[in-house]
Amino acid sequence: MSNDTASTAGEASSEAPKKAPAAAHEPLVRLDGVSQEFPGEDGSATNKVLQDISFTADGRETVAILGPSGCGKSTILRLVSGMYDRFVKMPTGGEVKISGKKVTGPHDAVLTVFQKPVLKSWLNVRNNVLLPFKAGLWGKGVSQKEREERADEVLEAVGLTDSKTLYPRQLSGGMQQRVSLAARLVLRPQILCLDEPFSALDPQTRKEMQELVLELWEKFPCLGLFVTHDVSEALRVADRIIVLSTRPATIVVDLSIAAPKPRSDEWLRSSEAMELEAQIIRHIRDAAQGNSHGSISLDV
Repeated sequence: MSNDTASTAGEASSEAPKKAPAAAHEPLVRLDGVSQEFPGEDGSATNKVLQDISFTADGRETVAILGPSGCGKSTILRLVSGMYDRFVKMPTGGEVKISGKKVTGPHDAVLTVFQKPVLKSWLNVRNNVLLPFKAGLWGKGVSQKEREERADEVLEAVGLTDSKTLYPRQLSGGMQQRVSLAARLVLRPQILCLDEPFSALDPQTRKEMQELVLELWEKFPCLGLFVTHDVSEALRVADRIIVLSTRPATIVVDLSIAAPKPRSDEWLRSSEAMELEAQIIRHIRDAAQGNSHGSISLDV
């Protein structure tokens, strides 16, 4: 073999092997072309609720979902959580995925806090918080010792350590909702769906609960999907705000809010926040009048 040939062979053998392209990151939640229809009461007509809903959500962000009453906001949470109607195909079209896997039923990564606290009247606060561990979906692999430690930790986080022996009937509405939050966070969900959880509370308690949620998400990080009718609430807690149109709902606008959290009352009264609020209300008003069925994405 000549020197030139040997040199060429040596150069070829010294080349580093090509690396395989990195796999694309799969977001925690993905809705892709999701549509949902429900049969009418008489079984003949079809009630179209959602149409071609597509968005992703990831990491520790909080996504608020707003829109006209009855437009399908809560249906989106049902589709993500897998709480499907036994007699209706869900979704009718498209796919919902969590960490790249199609959702076909209840998912142990997703929990929901409802508008009305779901508590057992015969159990005290601490036992209501411990109750979810009795479900096979969430109780497996968690020892009794760890369950009790987690319960004590979340009760302290929501400020109910001194009330753990009380029963639901002895609690205010705000305290009951704190128990409901604790009973979800004790399971360490990756995704927490909140379906207008504070709408029944008085303004001061509502503000306290918004601030509590922000504190809890620092202690127990998760992705939040937050349905609300309150634009100010969305501006306080959300990293993104998605506005839906009327039925069949489409995404009208997807806003990213750059202001860091927690957001003070002063910021909510600032020209920036007031302009954002006016913009969102305008989108909701247009949607309610049926003037919005396009889709735009904005960073503000």
